[in-house]
Amino acid sequence: MEPKTGDRVSLDAKKVGQTRRAGKVRSVTQGVSGIRYEIAWDDGSVSVIAPGAGVLLVEGRSARPSASKGPKPKAKAKASKSKAPKAPKAKKSGSKAKTGKRR
Repeated sequence: MEPKTGDRVSLDAKKVGQTRRAGKVRSVTQGVSGIRYEIAWDDGSVSVIAPGAGVLLVEGRSARPSASKGPKPKAKAKASKSKAPKAPKAKKSGSKAKTGKRR
């Protein structure tokens, strides 16, 4: 699961004995070398990281508006113009007939 802007994430410590870092994703940028995340850590610092697979863990999703909240507005019906159905086009005759085999 890839983090999105506003998600809570955590990252394992760099050294043994350090605590796990946790923070909130401020922005997601797609670059030539991959995806980069700007993260505001709980300690107040901000980092831009390009983590490897499985390094950055998504701990909680941000509260994003979803389609399931409330009824959807109904689409207005298009006013149809009354048109007579078109007749199929007739094939043109009188085209050049193909000649026989080349000699």
